[in-house]
Amino acid sequence: MLLSWLQISDINYILLSNILMQDKPNQSQDTVQNTIKSLQDKIQNIENLIERGSDCIIIQYGSHSIKMNKASEMLPKKFRNLIGYKVQSQLKQVQSADLTVIDESLLLLEQKLMQKGALKAQPKSMRGKPRAKIEVDLRNIRGFLGKKEQKQPQSTLAKMMEDKSVVFEDDIFTGDYLVRQPIKHGFFNLTENYNMQDVIEDLYKLTLYGLNCKLDVKNVSDYYCILVIPDIFQRIQVKMLVDMLIRQLRFKGIYLHLESVLSSFGANLQQCCVVDIGYEKINITCVDDGVILPGTYVRKNFGSKDIDLVLMRQVTKRNACDQAVQLQSSNYGDLLQMEKLKEKACQLKQKEDKLNYNYELHCLRNQKEKRFFVQHNDGLYISPNTLFESEPFNEIRKQDMHECFDFTGRLFEMQYDPEDNFEELSGGIQLCWYWGSKEKEQQYFLEGNQMLNPNYMIPLDHMIAYSIAQVQDPEIRQKLANNILFTGGGAHLIDLVDEVEALLIDKFQVMELNEIERVEVKTIIRDVRPIYMAWVGATVLPKTESVSELWVTAPRWLGDLETQKDELEDMINQFDGDVQQLEKKLIAFAKKDKEKDRSCEYGLKHLKEKIPFIW
Repeated sequence: MLLSWLQISDINYILLSNILMQDKPNQSQDTVQNTIKSLQDKIQNIENLIERGSDCIIIQYGSHSIKMNKASEMLPKKFRNLIGYKVQSQLKQVQSADLTVIDESLLLLEQKLMQKGALKAQPKSMRGKPRAKIEVDLRNIRGFLGKKEQKQPQSTLAKMMEDKSVVFEDDIFTGDYLVRQPIKHGFFNLTENYNMQDVIEDLYKLTLYGLNCKLDVKNVSDYYCILVIPDIFQRIQVKMLVDMLIRQLRFKGIYLHLESVLSSFGANLQQCCVVDIGYEKINITCVDDGVILPGTYVRKNFGSKDIDLVLMRQVTKRNACDQAVQLQSSNYGDLLQMEKLKEKACQLKQKEDKLNYNYELHCLRNQKEKRFFVQHNDGLYISPNTLFESEPFNEIRKQDMHECFDFTGRLFEMQYDPEDNFEELSGGIQLCWYWGSKEKEQQYFLEGNQMLNPNYMIPLDHMIAYSIAQVQDPEIRQKLANNILFTGGGAHLIDLVDEVEALLIDKFQVMELNEIERVEVKTIIRDVRPIYMAWVGATVLPKTESVSELWVTAPRWLGDLETQKDELEDMINQFDGDVQQLEKKLIAFAKKDKEKDRSCEYGLKHLKEKIPFIW
């Protein structure tokens, strides 16, 4: 769209020339032509700048979706980070979470919202004939209307997709498949039955599917890759991702950068507090001029999926859902319906104009589509408020405390990286790890800071205020409070911005941060939705002048280094006819090159020299 606006046809040149001549009748024709030429050059420069990055693909792996596209495009292609394998039904072992445990905490939250006036104690009954409103329709699934035409990968994956032994996107809902989710809480979803190699293999298939079917990329080796990684990560997992992208997919070079920093680039903010409300994690950091400020990390293993689970329980408990449909927390299709219902209908304060709405949803049962309705109910207001009254989240997480984390929220498995620590960024906290001992784990959490315990949720406004308060400079704190950037899919909740601004003003007053007199939360900037902010920020990198110096090339990563050709060519050029002397020089050169320590020129050491953040 931008390119079409910038392009000026010959007719536009003539019109522009006439306008300039009318405005300035004494201006010579040469001056007018020079002005037009200058405009043309500027437009051409902008077009060239936009076109940069056509040989670079940006990839961002998330718990909910994978985003990828060429850096020259405006927005990414997005598809679910789920992969399905055809198995016998008895092999599927998926258990639904017991959502009844949150009933008591939700009742207390409802009473509190009534006291605040966000909910009416006696809501008006539905007036008139209920209006049906279609929120999401699964009837486009290929299993119902026939297989949609799509480009197939030119690999063995194409055969697996053709015989339906491996499926992606909507197809996972249409049959009896074992569905895997390789990313959880921003890390590899490692379990006893899902090891590191399985995760990498699934991510390889998902990435290949996206490259071939979504981007129509024929030869991956013609492209560079920018990998967007979480602010807090495990180095061993990132190393395996880099190796998979270069060794298996054969990208010719790669570069890494952090989500929050790239979000600040996408929003064009020099200083900001980035609040990323993802599908299964909330990550808060303060960024100053492309660097994450030490000690400002807050990471929680909660996200918009937990709001969906609370909404599912509210819909069921209030009998607002068709009784013929039993919603299941383990069913990805049912969770998708709650996600769409949340995006369209959930608000933080009650609105009477929607009391007589019915929402039409679709689910799959026994490989058949079933339509059902959800009545507008108070659960649509109670569910999003759990971001600020978080006890229901903690009740859900009590059933999922088998994961072992340190204070900064990084999952440690048995094969951990002994150099993987973030003491400098976490404020000097001594890091340690436990595995398999629930007693030690619980004691570790109880003795630690609840703010830094990723499996204990606290109100969102408290986390944001804590992160900003860790900055010592009052002037920078003030700028951060005026530039709070919301990113991630959970940032699309209606009324979220107003609620956060009001709560933070009160919170900063209690904390006696008197220099903060105004709070401003930003979500959509230049028509870029929060969920795409980090990806759009990554498109800036290939457009810089120093882009050629960024890449960790495939030979440098794999260690396929050539000998020093320049020195060798100098010896040959200086050959004076003395063959014996040349042989001695060549033997000495070969011995010197063989003994030279070149470990810093390839692999992980070379990667650490390239990336602009602490590894």
